[in-house]
Amino acid sequence: PVPRSGCRESDFRFFAGMVRANGGAPPSVWPSLRQRTAALLRDIYAELITEGAARALSRLPPPASEAVGDAAGCRDEAGESPVLPEMGAASSAALWTLSVLVAGVGSMESRLSSDSLPCRTVREATPLELRANAGTLGRDYLPSAYDPWLGPRSAGVIRLRYGFDARRLSQRPGAGACEYTPVGLDGQTEAWVRGCLAKPAAASRLAVWRALKRRLYHYDAGVLAFHAFPRNYLLSPAHWEELLAGRPNGGLAAALDVGAGDGSLCSPYARLFGSVTVTELTSPLVWRLKATPTQGASLQAVATAELTPRALGREQFDVAFCLNVLDRCKDPVRMVEQLHALLPPGGWLVVAVVLPWLQSDAVARGSHQRRARVVGGDFEAA
Repeated sequence: PVPRSGCRESDFRFFAGMVRANGGAPPSVWPSLRQRTAALLRDIYAELITEGAARALSRLPPPASEAVGDAAGCRDEAGESPVLPEMGAASSAALWTLSVLVAGVGSMESRLSSDSLPCRTVREATPLELRANAGTLGRDYLPSAYDPWLGPRSAGVIRLRYGFDARRLSQRPGAGACEYTPVGLDGQTEAWVRGCLAKPAAASRLAVWRALKRRLYHYDAGVLAFHAFPRNYLLSPAHWEELLAGRPNGGLAAALDVGAGDGSLCSPYARLFGSVTVTELTSPLVWRLKATPTQGASLQAVATAELTPRALGREQFDVAFCLNVLDRCKDPVRMVEQLHALLPPGGWLVVAVVLPWLQSDAVARGSHQRRARVVGGDFEAA
């Protein structure tokens, strides 16, 4: 019985309506408590992982763009920036243990949960949808960002922007010397999209990632939080093979990939080269890159912000890759100049950049980012 003392008549009417709405019983608080308890346990777990990672990596140098270069004033007698030291055995073992633990917990959580997203159709945007800039998001996002879902997510229809307006591009000044070849949606790419939707990142991985970003360099956070989890995708192996046909020196060519991240973007093309050199700014990222599957190509991973022969251990490369890096580096103009100097006559420079252009400093500390002016409000204009 509910005591009447101190209660208004409206309180009883509310209670009676609540009881009727729930079939004669008030709503249970247990579902809410379970959710809040699970969130609390995830946060505690994430903070424990973060504390362990912070202790293991506390003696490592900062990102290379802070530790070396003109801004830091630490060039050697030859005017070159020194390569950062590799991680010691203790730090490597700790990083491996924590990353495997996070991967194991995340994998178990994914098996026990049913958080997959429906995916019935994956298709390319039509020319009409491209001209209409369909799916464009608001000002809080990158100008190139768009919503790939067509209609409600429950419908499971994914629309990807693969094409472009060839007519507009052909009308640009100097377009006669250029060849524009759109890349289509192939089976490997569709399989990757469907796989990501079928098994999205577990909540425990995301909690660890958010906690790590508060204490570590944010790209190092991804090394720990997303070990053995596919996060980045640019082109399928078949697309790369088509794009790189006719490259200098063919299968014996030497490739350089600047800012290779976790290796997921260079892994699909590595088999097409005799050797691949990859660079990153921190020792944990280089540690992760050394595990990149290359399917036969020799791999060298270097922690450096300087693209010089001394830092890279080679005078020239047949093909240089700058994939989703140019808009995030400290000085995009200087980076292109350094890459050009590393290429022989007839060498190839492969650049992937998000358009419309919007720069974001990958290492927000240290020297300021040099701004590069790229005009245009959409892909074709930029």
